[in-house]
Amino acid sequence: MRKTISWAVVALCATAASAVTATPSNAATMCAPVRVTPVTAPSTPAVDWSENLGYDADGRLWVSRIAKSVVQQLDSRGRVVKSVAVPFPGAVRSGPGDQMYVTSFTRELTTLTGSGAVYRFDPRAPKPTARPFARALGLPNGLAFDAAGAGHVGDTWRGVVRLRRNGTVDAGWSARAPHNLSPTLTVNGTSINGVAVVGRSLYVTMTTSLTGRVLRVPLDAPSRTTPAADLTAPLPGLLDDLTPLGTDRLAVTSTTGTLYFVDIRTGAACAAPVGQPVTSVAADPRDRHSVVVGTETGYVLRVRRG
Repeated sequence: MRKTISWAVVALCATAASAVTATPSNAATMCAPVRVTPVTAPSTPAVDWSENLGYDADGRLWVSRIAKSVVQQLDSRGRVVKSVAVPFPGAVRSGPGDQMYVTSFTRELTTLTGSGAVYRFDPRAPKPTARPFARALGLPNGLAFDAAGAGHVGDTWRGVVRLRRNGTVDAGWSARAPHNLSPTLTVNGTSINGVAVVGRSLYVTMTTSLTGRVLRVPLDAPSRTTPAADLTAPLPGLLDDLTPLGTDRLAVTSTTGTLYFVDIRTGAACAAPVGQPVTSVAADPRDRHSVVVGTETGYVLRVRRG
């Protein structure tokens, strides 16, 4: 169906967006040198694309292999210990009940609306089986849980979606959160991707952004979204995933092969070259100076500062 939008509506959207398009900081500076070492190498480059990764409640690392429709647990040497079948898995996160939750796009790309899901499995089971937790999503990718156990999905098709603890969509909250046709995004870019909770705020990456923008979404007032950082200004950015580093910093990935470290109090950031397109990042619970990252080639890498 062909759609038309009046210039009056476009002007209204641009006016509403002006409150959130001011650049909060300068582009990122260069970080002090980091050490990049492989956790595991791909058996088949690109086919082993590591779309996302995360640690369970016991500190074990899980990696989503989107092209293989599987989530793998890796040991400290990068060997596969367990595998869980999940259709086209995205973010893999520990959530309520110490279960692992995985975003999933379950059908062909021609039917975006209502095709996505979130699966859940017990990481401690000898042979974990993933079962549907939430359905009727669009193209879910990012995932984060708040302190109350509510899930927040970075849905590339629908925007930011909140899930109640029973897996149903909180439609009222989600309608007030950023989405790809909202005034919050129409000027600077579109395409919601990664999400991360720090305190009472949700931080959201925009993949197709004019400035490499990260948004701050108050959990209690999602309509009051503001920019948290512009990481690539004045150039467009290709941000992907992000993760908290304590209570005042984020690590943010870019498919241009850069990992950004962001001070969320000021928006200041530094950039660390990784050498490969970076899809995802997780903080190592046993080493506060390290993060692990996934890549489009299939490598899982450790990045250590200092």
